[in-house]
Amino acid sequence: MNAVILVGGGGTRLRPLTYAVPKPLVPVLNRPLVCHIIANLRRHGVDNVVLATSDPGIEAALGDGSALGVSLTYSYETEPLGSGLAVKQAAPRHVGAFFVCNGDVVTDLDLAGMANRHRERAAFLSIALASVQDPTGYGVVELGEGDRVTRFVEKPPPGEAPSNWANAGTWLFEPGVLDHIPDERMDRSLEQLVFPSVIAEGLRVQGFPSDAYWMDVGTSERYLQLHRDLLEGRIAGLLPAGIATQPLVGEACQVWQDATISGRVILGRGCRVGGLACVQGPSVLGDDCVVRERALVAGSVLWSNVKVGAGAVVRDSILGDGCWVGDDAVVDGAVLANGAKVKQGVRLVPGARLEPDEVAG
Repeated sequence: MNAVILVGGGGTRLRPLTYAVPKPLVPVLNRPLVCHIIANLRRHGVDNVVLATSDPGIEAALGDGSALGVSLTYSYETEPLGSGLAVKQAAPRHVGAFFVCNGDVVTDLDLAGMANRHRERAAFLSIALASVQDPTGYGVVELGEGDRVTRFVEKPPPGEAPSNWANAGTWLFEPGVLDHIPDERMDRSLEQLVFPSVIAEGLRVQGFPSDAYWMDVGTSERYLQLHRDLLEGRIAGLLPAGIATQPLVGEACQVWQDATISGRVILGRGCRVGGLACVQGPSVLGDDCVVRERALVAGSVLWSNVKVGAGAVVRDSILGDGCWVGDDAVVDGAVLANGAKVKQGVRLVPGARLEPDEVAG
């Protein structure tokens, strides 16, 4: 089966992390975000994936997909096309129904079950749905008999949502849906134009309500929450084997005997944890990170080559590649983009954001 993944966005809500790294390659459990999306597609029989993108760095990182067990090809946008036209450009090579996925949604959605329902109901278009408490920030559907979608409302005002069933960013298209996509650039054209027009024409749009795990990794807060959820086992297939009982320590790591690693922790290759240092889960450290003596890292995600100085504290934070935290500094509830530095003894207040290579202190 085939799929198109939309990875052409600028990742603006995830800045400053995405100034240096495109959002599809942002590490999640030390693997690129988009690899987790591809893995769920592959588990449900998808073997050909097109990435709709504007960044050749993604192809350089992922190649032909053979390491991921799928065939990967790329559809390039020379300028932002919007979701609809990006799909239309990427999809003509497909024969038969194909999945379309947002490139920032991590889920364990039962795609095979969704495809079966789509066929059983002879649907023209199927939409995966997730129940949300506040539907005002989502595309929301009204469901009729047999979960047929009778209305689609994008970001309804408070009190006017037809239900709490929100568009979960995974769809199944028959090729004819492409004929409903206008040949013009428009952000969110699928939600604002295509879905309502297909419903208005009386073609069957099938809802697929699900209680599957679902996270739109659009902000740093959600990115950090995703790691907490995954380390707690919310998606069992993504959690490395054995981490439920002991930390996962990569090859060539050096952990001093009086250091403490507790809870669900992943250390990449070549990490060093010094004497009396403490790494508390849920935390993930990328390759070649250094946590010096008496330092504390707790509830945080560190990318590769991060250095945490002696006696420093990093808590509930995200640190990009090559960040450096000086001795006795405190980073609490902060986001540091690639190469950012916090000088010795400096304390960052919760909510602090450092741009790439910015120096605090």
